[in-house]
Amino acid sequence: MGFWGVVDDVVANADILVIVGDARMPEISINSELERKAKKHGKEVVIVFTKKDLATSERLEKAKKNFPEAFFVSGTQNEGVSELRMHLQITAKKMKIDEPRIGVVGYPNIGKSALLNALARRARALVADKPGTTRGVQWIKAGNLRILDTPGVIPYDDRSTKLVLLGSKHPDGISEPEKIAYEIVTMAKQSPGALKECYGIESTLLKDEQTLVEEIGKKRGFLKKGGIVDEKKTCIQIIRDWQKGKLKI
Repeated sequence: MGFWGVVDDVVANADILVIVGDARMPEISINSELERKAKKHGKEVVIVFTKKDLATSERLEKAKKNFPEAFFVSGTQNEGVSELRMHLQITAKKMKIDEPRIGVVGYPNIGKSALLNALARRARALVADKPGTTRGVQWIKAGNLRILDTPGVIPYDDRSTKLVLLGSKHPDGISEPEKIAYEIVTMAKQSPGALKECYGIESTLLKDEQTLVEEIGKKRGFLKKGGIVDEKKTCIQIIRDWQKGKLKI
């Protein structure tokens, strides 16, 4: 089933729709059309950004200002989950629903399964660091909440770069890892200490992306014959480090 087929099914069966995004990249990880569709059908909508533990304090504060009504949580660290659970219960009470059906939707590898496990206080949804782990729709019981988990699905028109940045697509096999890695490094330059903490290199706004990628490649020992940096291998590693939260921006 495609993206909107899954969404229509969840919207039809849920009393409250939880739209999950990434706290590191809130603007591109939330699908505004999905939110409009839910509200059009009279559904309560709650925006939740996961992976707050992977975002720098500066980026997190900016995201909170831009999305003041959203919840920022970490499913793996169990941060902000109690507040979200209480909000869902209060919302259901206002709707006069004893056992509300909560639909959870988001991109692959966005952190839905970790969030559901934290809400249910036990590992009921399978968690992995690769997209596509949740294979089908499943109901999870969390107190009086009945949570409808869905496979992470992707709108057909989303850009490849966006999907890689969100961790919804593996870096292996993409045609231009350099382009995406440079974009990550550009963001990292705005976060003091990010590249030094992850790679042990000094970063300044005066250093261009190619110079920084070469320094990272040398630090990691990604060298070809003659001591030349293997740029593609380095860029793929940068993308992996970003997706797994080792490079925090």
